Amino acid sequence: MVQVRRRPRALAASAWAGSLLVWLVVVAYAARPTYVDARVYRAEGAALLGGHDLYGPLVGVHGLATYPPFAALVFVPAALLPTSLVEAGAVVANLLLLLLVCWQSVRLVRGRGPWAAYVVPGLVLAAVALWCEPVLTTLSYGQVNLLLLALVLADANLPPDSRACGVGIGLAAAIKVTPAILVVHLLLTGRRRAAATAAATAVAASAAAALVAPRPTWDFWTRYVLDVDRVGRLENSANQSLRGWLVRALHTRDTAPLDLVVAVAVVVLGLTCAAVAHRRLGATWGLLAAAMTGLLASPISWTHHWVYCIPVVALLWEEARAWVLPALAVFWSYAVWMVPHGDGVELHLTAAEVGRSGWYVVFAVGFLVLTAVRSRAAVSGWPDNECRAGRIVPEHAAS
Repeated sequence: MVQVRRRPRALAASAWAGSLLVWLVVVAYAARPTYVDARVYRAEGAALLGGHDLYGPLVGVHGLATYPPFAALVFVPAALLPTSLVEAGAVVANLLLLLLVCWQSVRLVRGRGPWAAYVVPGLVLAAVALWCEPVLTTLSYGQVNLLLLALVLADANLPPDSRACGVGIGLAAAIKVTPAILVVHLLLTGRRRAAATAAATAVAASAAAALVAPRPTWDFWTRYVLDVDRVGRLENSANQSLRGWLVRALHTRDTAPLDLVVAVAVVVLGLTCAAVAHRRLGATWGLLAAAMTGLLASPISWTHHWVYCIPVVALLWEEARAWVLPALAVFWSYAVWMVPHGDGVELHLTAAEVGRSGWYVVFAVGFLVLTAVRSRAAVSGWPDNECRAGRIVPEHAAS
């Protein structure tokens, strides 16, 4: 009996190990990752440590600091290590975070239970997720996306009455501003204490950074937080936000005020959809709908920001399996790169190329539509928060 129980775990562990081995050979040696963002993070930490201008040119790298000063404070330990060790550490940390995120995603959609119950599906999900484009680019660049997702999912997996609810989202928002939309989602869904905790955590983290680096903190929140030009080219095909798609479609970066109107409309409609989904389908549907809304509405959402596809796929597998194939076709096909890109060429795409340059946007809109349709079909009187993954069971059926 023990041997039978261990067999699925052994097979799942073998699947993960085999996937990882192939990844190491194909990606690490053939594709030769640049770890460009890991180097920028190290340079940010060094700038803060040395008292240099955090938001000026960084020593040894071509990129600019675009995160809040608290992120640079987090990156300070990297400045004390050699670049090669930082790059290797980024790979190891992201692989471990991928395992954690997959375990968290399975737990999120299946509900709380013994941790061992999520080991097999978590390992299988990790073996598959390793090859999706957002994860691959996160690993190749040495990005922090999986860390931010792990913080958000840690929050989502806490009991609703936990005093720690909101801490993970607050820390994620302090490191990178975009997760702050989830604080609004908490507020809209009546979780005022969690929203207050998240806001207080983000403010406290920013205050800690201000004590260490008051000038950079002032500069970021008064000058750079809305400076999209520092982040990169809006038209870049790797920018999978609605604004990026709009820029490519209109062949110009000057899309005001249409871009603002679109962003506001998306935030209002998306967060409304997320709030209704939270009520009728459960907290997981609401959380991921809010996350998709944030990715759509942000001026720039690089492809590696879309690691939320991992919990989305886990949810679809459990609740709407017919949608798993479209998700795989979008995030595992690398089709987003199959258009001309680089040096502003995206401003001159044909109509067909523009259409193909927004796969992630199309999927996110489709996910919100699916969420809205399922919310409308749900019986409004059924329980909500107790059913975290949307598997709603009427009270009379439960008895």
